[in-house]
Amino acid sequence: MRRLKTSRRFAGLIAVFVVAAVAAQASASSAPIVIPYEKTCDETVGHCLGSAGNGGTFEMQVTGFQGTGKAAQLTATVWITVGNISFTAEMSGHASPAGFIVLNGTVTEGSFAGAQVHQRSNFDGLVGGDQTKTHWIGELQLMPASA
Repeated sequence: MRRLKTSRRFAGLIAVFVVAAVAAQASASSAPIVIPYEKTCDETVGHCLGSAGNGGTFEMQVTGFQGTGKAAQLTATVWITVGNISFTAEMSGHASPAGFIVLNGTVTEGSFAGAQVHQRSNFDGLVGGDQTKTHWIGELQLMPASA
């Protein structure tokens, strides 16, 4: 009888351990993928090019812009390639007079299609003093759907 109780306790502990391990793995797999980037934008056409991650590329085309005083609402298409991750995202958000842009959207094509994406860009200055060329640094967070 004593051996049966010990076996049940041991089996119960193993079950708890397995459930905890699976939960930890699920949490880790659904953690955001963070991609740092920098971009230079031509404000006359709303187009940005830059680098992403370690050796990747960043491209963004503003598709809609509505200025409201010193702030603005905007929409954009973003293309990212970093290693084996490559996707297109449709995003919308705002530009703040404080010097940052926040966009949220969805991956529409490529790696992680359907995933949510968040981007924050911080104004880093004019390029060569040109009022139409701006430099930004930021980070894009890709939130893969959890299984």
